[in-house]
Amino acid sequence: MPTADAEPARRAVPVVPGYVLEELLGRGGTGEVWRARPRVGGPPVAVKVLVRGEPERQVREAGLLAELDHPHLVRLHQVVRRRTPSGDQVALVLDLLGGGSLAALLAARGRLRPGEVVTAIAPVAAALAHVHDRGIVHGDLSPGNVVFTEEGRPVLTDLGVARVIGERGGGEVTPPYVDPVVARGGAAGPASDVFGVAAAAFHALTGIPPWNAAGAGNTLVVAASGEVPDLALLAPEAPADLVAVVERGLSPYPHLRGSAAAFALDLRHACRPERVVLPAPGTDPAALGRTGQVPRTELTHQVRRPPRAHAAPETPGRWARVLAHRPVAAPGVVRRAAVVLAVAAALLGSVWVGVRWGSTADPTVPAARTGAASSAPSAAKTTSGDVTGTETAGGSSAGEPSTGEPTSADPAGVPATAAAWRDLLAGLYAQRADAFTEGDPAVLDRVFTADSPLLTTDAARLAELRSAGQQLAGFSPEVVAVTSTAAVDGGYLVELTERVPAYGVLDEAGGRTEVPGQPDRPVEMTVVSTADGWRIASAALVA
Repeated sequence: MPTADAEPARRAVPVVPGYVLEELLGRGGTGEVWRARPRVGGPPVAVKVLVRGEPERQVREAGLLAELDHPHLVRLHQVVRRRTPSGDQVALVLDLLGGGSLAALLAARGRLRPGEVVTAIAPVAAALAHVHDRGIVHGDLSPGNVVFTEEGRPVLTDLGVARVIGERGGGEVTPPYVDPVVARGGAAGPASDVFGVAAAAFHALTGIPPWNAAGAGNTLVVAASGEVPDLALLAPEAPADLVAVVERGLSPYPHLRGSAAAFALDLRHACRPERVVLPAPGTDPAALGRTGQVPRTELTHQVRRPPRAHAAPETPGRWARVLAHRPVAAPGVVRRAAVVLAVAAALLGSVWVGVRWGSTADPTVPAARTGAASSAPSAAKTTSGDVTGTETAGGSSAGEPSTGEPTSADPAGVPATAAAWRDLLAGLYAQRADAFTEGDPAVLDRVFTADSPLLTTDAARLAELRSAGQQLAGFSPEVVAVTSTAAVDGGYLVELTERVPAYGVLDEAGGRTEVPGQPDRPVEMTVVSTADGWRIASAALVA
């Protein structure tokens, strides 16, 4: 089978005149970001190769961005345009920032201390004010767009999605941080950026984004409601002045959020800043997460705050009008229904919220290097593709229903085929499903490692269901296929495809609430062999 060393050779490396692209640092909806070095010499740079959008517009907007100059704003050095058989290709040459993104830091640590939030977010808000003063709106601010230098200076990036204030267009948005106005179809403006930077602060304080639901579409529905969870309850250690500033920025009414400059100033004076603790080179992300100052907070949408009394009421949308025609239930029923929706959304949209090994300390994907070493020690990656019909060690087909028992083919208990890996993981999936359908959190100990953040998350979800008198029926996530495995330090990194069929939520009165399923989706999971058998250490949906 192909090895990990063969992966770089198969990856198509874009051609950007004047630069040698060396490593893929990340990819998003608008393009790929590569580490590159100038052919004429000089320090390395980041090259963002745009893959979506109109080249003429991209070049025009890049010209506007080239005029921006702020210490907390990524610098655009050059715009490179190249004609290809499929059309013009535009690439942006930017500063290379080596400290990792705020999103990666939060994935590793869960959340930050209040003083660290001020240090990370206030300068970004000041950079936004500079952008707004020049008639430009970012339009898609999220923790992934806040990147640190190696010295820990926060820098606002991804200005390739920016547009002129007042311009409407199909810009990219990140649903968990989107302005409710934009979620309802409105145009992004400076107030949307204020909401985005406040949403990043909310995530940094609580460990979870403001909007948390099953999939991008459902997240936009939640965001359109404008009902932000209660920050004071989710981050009780945060100073009241800091909470007030962030909540103001998250107001569903744009005119109440204030300017980016005001947000930056007020945030700076709301709490004493402190240095942001970044992972040192070689730090194990799992260990960093375990030593965080505060635990991750889950299920933010079970706790809500009422709209501000002094704000003008908003015109009800279609969703509100539909709900208005439903029978009014007793308060206890409403509360339990809210718990059902929150837990169901978490199980579908945030089933895997752990930190996969290697995702933050070394997020790069080697490319354009012959025989590049894998980022994981002694990685032996195999690619299996679709394993349907592959014979397992026990003689069963991977396309057949799993017995729920792990299958292995060698004396050490490490599965030898993709089908055997699928059966092993299917057994863990089945036990997790049993925990939810039986309401027994003790079963989760047979699914996760003792220090896995997923163990805490699932136990909390079970407690919410139990307190509301609810139980899941027919909850049975499936492992469709295992596409690759790689040995990493202490375990195995497995890439798989999962499916979540529809299921129901039973209440004390015998009623049943149906929860729609989710189609096939990719997952990266780390599993380890313990004295008690195989366990899941971490897992994450692949964007």
